[in-house]
Amino acid sequence: MKHYKIFKDVIKLLKRNKRQSILTSIAIGIATFVVLIVLSSQTYTFNSLSEGLNIDKNTTSLTFTPHNKLDLEGFTDKDRSLIEKEIGFQPKLISSSYGKVIPTEFQQQRQNLSFRTEDNLSENQVGLPEVLMGKKIQETTKANQIAISDKALKRLSRNDNIQRYLGETLTIGKQQYKIDTIYQSSAVKEVLPDLILSNKTEQQLLKNHIFYDQMDVSTNESGTIYKMLAILDEHGVNKEKGTYDFIDNVQVYEDTKNETNTILNFIAILSSISIFVAGFGVMNAMFSTVNERSKEIAIRRALGAKKSQIYMSYLIEGTLLSTIGGLIGVAAALVFIILMNLSGMVATVSVMQVIITLVINACLGVVFSILPAMVAANKNVIEGMK
Repeated sequence: MKHYKIFKDVIKLLKRNKRQSILTSIAIGIATFVVLIVLSSQTYTFNSLSEGLNIDKNTTSLTFTPHNKLDLEGFTDKDRSLIEKEIGFQPKLISSSYGKVIPTEFQQQRQNLSFRTEDNLSENQVGLPEVLMGKKIQETTKANQIAISDKALKRLSRNDNIQRYLGETLTIGKQQYKIDTIYQSSAVKEVLPDLILSNKTEQQLLKNHIFYDQMDVSTNESGTIYKMLAILDEHGVNKEKGTYDFIDNVQVYEDTKNETNTILNFIAILSSISIFVAGFGVMNAMFSTVNERSKEIAIRRALGAKKSQIYMSYLIEGTLLSTIGGLIGVAAALVFIILMNLSGMVATVSVMQVIITLVINACLGVVFSILPAMVAANKNVIEGMK
């Protein structure tokens, strides 16, 4: 009953200092909002990662790697029929476009350069690179022209000053093509090719041959996967020209997810410092409140209030401020997450994450209210009455 009366008095005091209470709670709320949004972004990041790797946990991608990079041979319809007959699955042949390499000549220099079409990049969720000089890549790939990366052109020309080569011609497969675009290469996005061609140019270079370097099969059982590889090693059409293997996309995803999770958790920890900083705002507000109520505290002590009651009332007040701020932040974060989901960006935050955040807020409220509560409880009655 005694604690209930103290709690009731605290509510009245908070209402009396509405502006200060609201501003302090909002500061805590903003810090809580930031932490929860960072935590919720993990779901969006993992979903984007899964989509970017094109992962289906029930599908395995068998791969073919030619011994000679220039020998664009891979899986065939006969291989697909063989797996379907022996295993019972219906495989799907895929041209991933990552293995396309062709000899390219420029000013008596020859290099084996990788190439893709704009459609290849789009199918593999790879954005177009930044154009350094020349036409837009979309314009180049509509014509029988070539877009080349700055790094590839430097390798071909053995010259750092590549601007002068815009408009020059390359020889690819005994055909000459004009350099109309030079784009920025990337050390991070290794999937970016040396050359970006039009679909028509690719058909000319490959002579309408389709290079299937990947076969997707609807299974993730390791025994079945190795059985399929053994069949291809023995009966595959191009077994003498390359090696068969498989991509464990799920393991790649899990490893990347763990690394990403570590980074995001670290960011969440850094952002949680904002709650700690906001806690000093609670302490400052409580000290201000104690100074403003010096006379009131002295009167309460003179009327028989114990130090423990004064201490408890200010401890509860600081804790309430922090908890209310936490609830405001949680509400704002949940509304923001709902809006993200409505816009197509899947993000979630668990009940446990919300509870832990609120508990941390309450604990920091207690910690940062201890000192002001002690100052209030030990106020000199006589000096307070002056």
